Amino acid sequence: MSNSVTTHRVSLLPKPKRFQSLPGFFRLADGVPIVLSPDSDESDFRTACALSCSLSTQSGMEIRVETHALNTDLSKVIVLSREDGSGESYSIAVRPERIVLSAAGPAGLRYSAETLSQLSEGVSIPACDIEDAPDLRRRGLLIDISRGKVPTQESLRNIVDLMVRLKLNVLMLYTEHVFRFRRHPDIGKDSWPLDAQMLRELDHYAAERYVELIPTLQSLGHMHQILKIERYAHLAESEKKWSLSPAVTETYELLKDLYAEYLPNFRSEWFNANCDEPVDLGKGKSKELAEKRGLGTVFLDHVEQVRKLASSLGKKTMIWSDVVHEYPQSIADLSPELMLLDWWYEKDHDFNRVQAFAKHKIPFMVCAGTSSWNALFPRVTNALANITKYAEVGKKYGAEGFLNTDWGDGGHYNLFGNSLLCIAWGAQAAWGTTEVKGAEFDRAFSRQLFSDITGATARYYRRLGHLHNAGFRHFNNSPIKTLYFEDLSQAPYTQKIRPKQLQKTLMGLKNLAKKLDNTPEAFCGNQLVESEFRLGLASSILAARKGLAGKSYVEWRLDERRLNTHERRKLAKEMKAMADEQLLLGRELQRLWLLRSYPSNFEITWGYLKKSVRSLRQAARKLQDNNPPRLLKD
Repeated sequence: MSNSVTTHRVSLLPKPKRFQSLPGFFRLADGVPIVLSPDSDESDFRTACALSCSLSTQSGMEIRVETHALNTDLSKVIVLSREDGSGESYSIAVRPERIVLSAAGPAGLRYSAETLSQLSEGVSIPACDIEDAPDLRRRGLLIDISRGKVPTQESLRNIVDLMVRLKLNVLMLYTEHVFRFRRHPDIGKDSWPLDAQMLRELDHYAAERYVELIPTLQSLGHMHQILKIERYAHLAESEKKWSLSPAVTETYELLKDLYAEYLPNFRSEWFNANCDEPVDLGKGKSKELAEKRGLGTVFLDHVEQVRKLASSLGKKTMIWSDVVHEYPQSIADLSPELMLLDWWYEKDHDFNRVQAFAKHKIPFMVCAGTSSWNALFPRVTNALANITKYAEVGKKYGAEGFLNTDWGDGGHYNLFGNSLLCIAWGAQAAWGTTEVKGAEFDRAFSRQLFSDITGATARYYRRLGHLHNAGFRHFNNSPIKTLYFEDLSQAPYTQKIRPKQLQKTLMGLKNLAKKLDNTPEAFCGNQLVESEFRLGLASSILAARKGLAGKSYVEWRLDERRLNTHERRKLAKEMKAMADEQLLLGRELQRLWLLRSYPSNFEITWGYLKKSVRSLRQAARKLQDNNPPRLLKD
């Protein structure tokens, strides 16, 4: 049996553990049944119906679900069977007259159906044998719904549908304030919050597709959206209004109230209390306590309080591990009922640090990211390396699972469709091998998500995702994005540009745009994702042009002899035109935002755009008037 997928025949995502190609095809036809046994249950029937819908859609044939006590005398049949366990392993045997899907449990049966759907080529399914099982038990995706975009219910269901196709089984919706609390109605009231019914409906929808919706509510740092409300301001650790203060008794009364309304909407036994980046902890109201007992102890005491509150509601607690790493001597004292979420989002990092958790038998998950935030298009090269390294280390040290995060820092102008390649690679890395060759993965991604058999769609993602270099570094940000939004009145990053490098990036972006325009079949009719991709590309081109023009503007401000009259007026005209273009791109961003999300906090991003546009127009006027404003050289 071959240990690798026969790439010229099939492209599956994630790649199965074992695949053997065999001669011939199973041909779908009207009336071919999907057969369940009499002891099948509702979950089996849902899986059979999902398979029926997928195969019927692809083939144009009527594929129906039937139940038979005896199926050996049936020709041209697809048989679904499973054991009584809860495992996710499965096998598929495709022969010209018969297909048999076998699984260890309900989730495994659904995954076998998803794989068979991926195998289908219209009316033909190539003969083969597959045996498959995941490397990691929990394979997750976190979507930020608090820094800008709050997805619609339809969008959230679409995310769940994508997850089951990719065999992901954990979904977290990062929440700071966007939940409608009846006892605390001021929290999130102007941010289009989700409500209890919406979360219960999503929880049910996800559970039917073997996706666990884990409640995720901030409980220490990142609390500014709540602490800025007058009613809760006294709970703040400091004037920053960033962290809840453990020194204030009412902190735990508030958390008890919030948990009591939020947590019962989820069937998961887990709760992500976050507790990350409490940057002002021990610097305000808890300073005396920290000096007396140690800041690490103050933090761990808070986590224990949170854990007990969640436990009283039947939940086990997860937290991010960043603060824990600051006090490694305390790891041995952590409650074994906690799970630590170890995160970092750059490709260079001490990923092996999780061995400390393994040593002390503390459950943990490894958490990478799509590098989509603080970017006009994801930093794909960084993301793929980050995901790969974390997944490999997680498997090495016995992680409970892998979580891929898609944040919305700085206004959430990153669009979901542009994260798909990184999400798909996260699914591959969590399920199985990370040694899939790039071309093989590109074909699987392109075919399974866009019906593109050439792999071109993935190559577009990779190419645009590599074009961020402006000649300077900006940690956890795309330099191209930084230039796109930068106010040119002082322009600290524009001053750092290396024009030759930015020219090279701009040339790459323009060449990609030309290639995309000459490839009408790109994205194969997925108009929403194509529009999102094109906006990322167009915005990146404008950012590079603005950066180069801004560099000339900065140099003129430092020495007005740098530009003669003709050059100055030409640059002014160019900057005015770019201001108009950026406004149009902002309107397109708003249109695309509203196709997946509520209006929520779009005004944050719109404010950044208007500031950039205003600075471009001001620069154009200064150039036109030959009135260079004083510049503080960076």
